[in-house]
Amino acid sequence: MIFNRLTINNIFSYYGECAFDLTPPVSGANVVLIWGRNGYGKTSLLNSIKLALSGVSEDLRTSVHIGRSLKRDHYLLGMADEWMGVLNRRARTSAEKNKFGVKLEWTEPAGSVTLEREWIFDGKKIGERLEITPSFGEKPTIDIDGPLDGESRAFIQQRLPSALLPFFIYDAERVQQLAEANRDGQMHQIEEILDLVDIDVIEQYLGNNLTLWRRESKDRNQHHIDAQSLEVQSVDAKCAALQVEKSDLEDELSELQVRIDRIEAALRVRREFALQTEAAELTVNRTFTTKQLEDRMQNLFTTFTREVPLALNAVLMQQAATELEKIVSHPNRRLKDEISRILEVLPQRLLRDPPKLDLRPDQISALDRRLDKIIRSYQPDAEDMTAGLFHLPPVRAEAVSTAVDIYARDQRAARQWKEDLLEIRRLKTSLKDIERKLNDVSNLAPAEKEQFELKAAEKSDLETRKAELNRKMGALDQQLADLNRDLLAKKDSLRQAERELNEALAAQGRLGVGQRLQKALKIYRDLLKNRRRDEIEEAVNKRFQVLMSSHQLIRKIRVNADFSLHYEDESGNLIGMGNISAGMKQLVAQALLWGLKDVTRKDAPVIIDTPLARIDREHQQNLITRYFPHAGRQVIILPTDSELDREKYELIRPHVYREYRLVNRSGEATQVELGGYY
Repeated sequence: MIFNRLTINNIFSYYGECAFDLTPPVSGANVVLIWGRNGYGKTSLLNSIKLALSGVSEDLRTSVHIGRSLKRDHYLLGMADEWMGVLNRRARTSAEKNKFGVKLEWTEPAGSVTLEREWIFDGKKIGERLEITPSFGEKPTIDIDGPLDGESRAFIQQRLPSALLPFFIYDAERVQQLAEANRDGQMHQIEEILDLVDIDVIEQYLGNNLTLWRRESKDRNQHHIDAQSLEVQSVDAKCAALQVEKSDLEDELSELQVRIDRIEAALRVRREFALQTEAAELTVNRTFTTKQLEDRMQNLFTTFTREVPLALNAVLMQQAATELEKIVSHPNRRLKDEISRILEVLPQRLLRDPPKLDLRPDQISALDRRLDKIIRSYQPDAEDMTAGLFHLPPVRAEAVSTAVDIYARDQRAARQWKEDLLEIRRLKTSLKDIERKLNDVSNLAPAEKEQFELKAAEKSDLETRKAELNRKMGALDQQLADLNRDLLAKKDSLRQAERELNEALAAQGRLGVGQRLQKALKIYRDLLKNRRRDEIEEAVNKRFQVLMSSHQLIRKIRVNADFSLHYEDESGNLIGMGNISAGMKQLVAQALLWGLKDVTRKDAPVIIDTPLARIDREHQQNLITRYFPHAGRQVIILPTDSELDREKYELIRPHVYREYRLVNRSGEATQVELGGYY
């Protein structure tokens, strides 16, 4: 990855669009110098590149105040007198205040890429837009107002993972903290670079699941399921026995019905012979009367069961009607209705009917609203019309009152029931009379008459038996329904127990596999960690020997299993951290950064702010001649004039292919000028 162009727009000290052409020559020099005094925009440039690649990251938000992390919007827009924000102060008060961002263009083996990250502030909320446009096969990737994830994150992470940014883009003044702190954050970062954090995530996830599987494996046992299975079998057997009994009853009922039909046919023949033509008419009358009786009884059952509680409590209905009348006839209701009618008519007649007032449309509208407001102020509220026992709106009270009056003052329902009962009694009497006539076989011969009576008696006995069997069938149906409900519940419970047992058995299997996987991961992690630790230790010592030349106090830098640094002398004895100067610590940290960059095998520009602080002249020369020209294929250095005097400048000059000078006398509008100090 080689940066070709950086464009900063209204960010930090850069007002408007400020561009840096960073395209290197085909071969030869690899260093860009961007000069600037303190406060002129060097750190702003460094952080702009970080913003482009990682957005408003945790690292940037915690860099403002030690031990404190700003919120995203506070970092971008500022936070009172604690932090001015990313948005340039002059741009905030100008027409361009709604947009600010960074555009970064680079070249990689596959082709060129343009990355543009922009924030849009409308005075209330801030939105974010990220667009990545490669010249090769992939389509442009755009994120709008969303977290940096999916395709966008994957694209950038493949080129330069966020964990590697501190080893390619850094402020040299803060580098020595790496060598002296041995902080958890630094160790975690190194583990992330070496892909060990992914293993930690897997181990944590696996550990959580092992706890769950261990609990699930103890939930159920086979004995509980066997007991439930026996209960299901017992209820199932009872259902089967009842079903057999029901089948027997159905067979007996079927046989009874056949016998009854046969006897009825014989009786019908004798009736027809005894009654001649009258039998057919009586049969028709019986059918018609039976239908009338069934309809009248059904009507009585429907209305009586629904309305009898109200109809038999006339006194209570009268009290309710009296209370509802208080609402329906309340004087305020009439007032409300009259005012409503006035509201409908008055504005039309006053403002729109001729002769019209000589007013503008807006004046008419204002007067209309004022009239409406004044007249409505005289309308009583709904609660002013709810006196008495009930608290109902007048419209609902009127509807309920109409229904209550039927039972309070009108006895139509009771009269109708009385008529229905009298009619039912009459129809039953008529039906009995028809049956009596149908069974009148007095004109038959004595033998035929005796035979008729025997058949009639037999039919009566069979119908009595049929009624008894039907009652028994009803009882069996109820028993079967109850048993089937119980059976379904027990089967559901058994299925649930079996599922839980299967899950428990599966959990036991998962638990065993998970425990073996946990052990394998630990072994793999330790092997990988030791192998990568050895690589880091070798790379760091190699680079430290290149940079450190004043003495041999530190013969070896030991990288421990937790990636903390410890120093040994020529005899292998540990050297106390307090015995090492600040400059030497910075060289150790610089060697650590260089070595880690080697181990990651990533090709990206190295960008260093304030590169030579706290380091003596000899080791400054080592950095200039041994580190900067070899730190990467492209190295961007942000020095002050005091760091690179003429002598040191001449040492690095053969490796420099472009220089820029930053000027910012106002403090809020950095100007970018081509050319250096010398």
